[in-house]
Amino acid sequence: MVLRGASAGSLYVSSLLSALALMAAGCGDDGTPDTGTNGDEIGAEQGDEQDTDAEQGDSQDVTSADDQGEEEDSTAGPDTTSDDQGEEESASEEGMDEGATKFDTLSDVDAGSGNPNCVGGELCDEAEFSYIWIANSSENTVSKINTRTMVEESRFYSRPDQGGSPSRTSVSVDGRAVAIANRQVGITKIWADHDDCVDANTNGMIDTSTGKDDVRPFAEDECIAWHKEFPDMTVQRPVAWTSGTYNEETCVWEDQKIWTATGNGGSPGQCGTTGIWVHRLSGDTGDVEDTIHIPHAEAPCTIGNIEWGLGPYGAAVDNEGNLWFYIWAQGKVVNVNYETLEYQVIQGGSYGITVDSEGRPWDDVPRRLNLDTMQWENVQGGSLPGAGGSGVAQDLQGRIWKSVSGGGVGWVDMETMQVGDTVYLPTTNNHRGIGVDVDGFIWAVPLNGTTAHKIDPDTYEVFTYDGLNAPYTYSDMAGGQLSNVTCNEPQG
Repeated sequence: MVLRGASAGSLYVSSLLSALALMAAGCGDDGTPDTGTNGDEIGAEQGDEQDTDAEQGDSQDVTSADDQGEEEDSTAGPDTTSDDQGEEESASEEGMDEGATKFDTLSDVDAGSGNPNCVGGELCDEAEFSYIWIANSSENTVSKINTRTMVEESRFYSRPDQGGSPSRTSVSVDGRAVAIANRQVGITKIWADHDDCVDANTNGMIDTSTGKDDVRPFAEDECIAWHKEFPDMTVQRPVAWTSGTYNEETCVWEDQKIWTATGNGGSPGQCGTTGIWVHRLSGDTGDVEDTIHIPHAEAPCTIGNIEWGLGPYGAAVDNEGNLWFYIWAQGKVVNVNYETLEYQVIQGGSYGITVDSEGRPWDDVPRRLNLDTMQWENVQGGSLPGAGGSGVAQDLQGRIWKSVSGGGVGWVDMETMQVGDTVYLPTTNNHRGIGVDVDGFIWAVPLNGTTAHKIDPDTYEVFTYDGLNAPYTYSDMAGGQLSNVTCNEPQG
């Protein structure tokens, strides 16, 4: 169903086709209301407790691609690699001439008609592949779904001990890798493209998951690049890649970093009164290169007199690689400068957070932060009533999307602040996971269900994948946000 602006005209546009037998859905882990006072009806996680509103029903794989069967056949099975793949990759990244041209994150560069030496992708060109990475939190796994074929090609554990409670995922600007944050601590990097995976057991092939029913032991899946532990911490939610530096000679993004934030002094998944730590990791190795501590008095984890909280919550980067994150239930957003590591605590903000291609943060009310006045600006000409806390994301048409009450998603124009249309989806619970893929399609993942919905940005046709296991996902899970701020330079 689509509501155009404030009108009530409706049209069902969901597309649900072939059904494949699948495991029954599990329970999720979300439930208590956020006590933040700014904006949306805010729903939040409650430690490790499970939600009682997990969507029940038929757990089936459903896609809307008419030729899904042929596409699935073409993607099934592990890839193979040559024995010298690792050496070739190293040479492409390290063996370039000293005079090779590089471009930083902000440079608006025309990569030309193509370099025959390229081993990566052209700068901001059409992506060779596109995946969305959705956390099945209760199962402690992450699903890798091809956004074009609607096929789940792989499923991975998010931590070596098969625990962790993953929720936030972040896709690198080139789409080659995902970083996964576990709420009970730990960051994992997984390669998307089998060409990047390493034949660790030298059997001449890449041993990796081939679908949702093929979850390999963590140490045996050769597409898992690394896992970084944070042993002194008890909670870790935000995760966000920076784009890094584009090498025009090899067409590879280099020096990519990963932002994350942690807290300690609480039960697993929670934090106490010791403040917040912000970390910047090497995207290549997972090594922590920088850490800053923000005292509890400036950025508290706990809520009032309650001795626990959920701490740093969602995160996004702007076009300069600066980090923006929201602190759960505090009505505060923190900005960390990429170059200086100086931070600023800004009043306001709500559950969800994103940064648009003009470098302006948004929350899920939705509101936009004016970077000149540091005041939050409200939408005009209507409202998008909240569904209990939502992710937010910008599409390629300059619209900010969020979940709305009644089982739908809606948008506001990011420049005029005018409220636009609402699209109602086949599932009625809160579509907390909101993202945009690199092709511009909007994604909505209902809390604790089994489905993920892909929405055509022009026609609002809905394509549905059914086969998840109690997802809780809330982040730049398909890479569209980072791609937007990297490839669509601010015009002001």
